[in-house]
Amino acid sequence: MTVFPLKYDGSDSLQDMTDAELERVTYYTQAAYAAVLSANGIGYVFAGSGETDIGSASDTSSTQQTNGTRKLTNSGTTQGYPGYPGTGTETDATYDYRQNRSSPTAVSAAVFNEHGPVYYDSGSDHIIPFTTEAQIADVITNQAITNMRTGDEVGSYRVSTSTPSNGGAGTWTDKGTFFADTTYSAGTTTYKLWVKTALDSIPGSDTFPLNLEGAGTTGQLQQAEITAASGLVQNVLLPSLQRKMSSGLYYTVATSTSGETRGTFTNTRQTGTTNSQSLGVDTIGGVYGTFYRSISSPSGSASTVTTYYFNMIPA
Repeated sequence: MTVFPLKYDGSDSLQDMTDAELERVTYYTQAAYAAVLSANGIGYVFAGSGETDIGSASDTSSTQQTNGTRKLTNSGTTQGYPGYPGTGTETDATYDYRQNRSSPTAVSAAVFNEHGPVYYDSGSDHIIPFTTEAQIADVITNQAITNMRTGDEVGSYRVSTSTPSNGGAGTWTDKGTFFADTTYSAGTTTYKLWVKTALDSIPGSDTFPLNLEGAGTTGQLQQAEITAASGLVQNVLLPSLQRKMSSGLYYTVATSTSGETRGTFTNTRQTGTTNSQSLGVDTIGGVYGTFYRSISSPSGSASTVTTYYFNMIPA
């Protein structure tokens, strides 16, 4: 059975909070999670080593190639330009993506008593503290995950070449280069990783859930603070959310879509070729001398070789 935190209605009455009245505390839970991501804590995504492997991507480019014939004096042979070699390819960088998928310890009964909300238990006709993370999930953390995946997106990532605008007006923080698509002569496209940390306008209203006054005190109720730094959020809601990361807050990088795609990026190469010839002093094949050179250089616009998807995978 779903139980809802109690609120004081201002007229000597205690009532269950509604989903709408829990909107603000849910938002602050997301904002607290976003702050952890920004500080490279539990749940954060990065390119590098360590933590859990979530995929990789390679940046490749076309390369210039040269064929050379050495000009020899009195060789008895008429020298000429060799055939064109065509362009080659090379791997410029490989990006290995990781996510910190560690989990905090479960919220203890003592922490629930000190910081958690209370509810009315109709079976015992008592007002008691929340005692399980499943109760919190039913009314707050499941909704927070839904908001991050398909709603305001506070507490989630995107990959883009410029600041995203998804999920409503808010703050997206640049977490650095996620992938750089380099080419021989058609420029470089840089994709950044972004995390949404806040909305410009905080949703909901200041409706305060009740909790016990003091650590484990019975019989005394107070309105709980609901900011992102409050004891309720930091000690109960945030760790409960982090322990549900597998329910939709895991990310992967792949060449196909899965769940919610939070950006795409491409590895491109120039496929055109410009051929040229020259005669001059060079070192080719470890030999220094005067060479007839036939050169194939990449040219033209870049074409997509591989498309990568940054996914929030389903639970």
